[in-house]
Amino acid sequence: MILNLLVSLFLQVFPVGIFNISSANTASTTNFLSVKSGYVMSYDGVLGRANWVAWTLEDADVGSVARSNKFIQDDSFPRSFYVIDESDYKYTGYDRGHLCNSEDRTATVFLNRETFLMSNMLPQTPELNRGPWERLEAYCRKLAKRGQKLVIYAGAIGAKDALGSTKMPIPKYCWKVVYTPEKVWCILFPNEKTLNPNWQTYAIPLSQLSKMTGYKFPLN
Repeated sequence: MILNLLVSLFLQVFPVGIFNISSANTASTTNFLSVKSGYVMSYDGVLGRANWVAWTLEDADVGSVARSNKFIQDDSFPRSFYVIDESDYKYTGYDRGHLCNSEDRTATVFLNRETFLMSNMLPQTPELNRGPWERLEAYCRKLAKRGQKLVIYAGAIGAKDALGSTKMPIPKYCWKVVYTPEKVWCILFPNEKTLNPNWQTYAIPLSQLSKMTGYKFPLN
């Protein structure tokens, strides 16, 4: 009975269409489930970064609210968790790369501000964050504005080094899985300075990403 109750509560708070691809839960330190108002996250409280973030995107999510640009620490985690501050990025040469994109949450001021939680950031090279990663974000919004409803997952794989003096690993790759009504895009970006501007050149089979991450992505 208790298990059924927990499952019921879980289903109530998870947005429709989003799956818990890593079986994240609130009892885990390295796979901690955090359900925000505008997205869902699995967070690693040891490394201080998100494992993955998932959200839905449709026309109603894209409004006219101005970009917040106020990066804030996420204080929703247990006190024992390692968290990153905005200042930790200074002089590192890396951008604070959004997982759930700011422009995907411009319907309300609150939802846009929520995308600026530091737990929603990954260290990305400027060439990635402002290049093919941004172009893929724009493509997703274009589909949403056409009336399509998307489900998006984003995260990171591997580590090149730690960010500055922190314990947070700089990802070797950043990935994104985009479910559209017609197609599933699975993109694996090298977190490097030299990149092809065409994001589609980094497409890989979803099964390959599932093996690399261990995550159980839903089948289309």
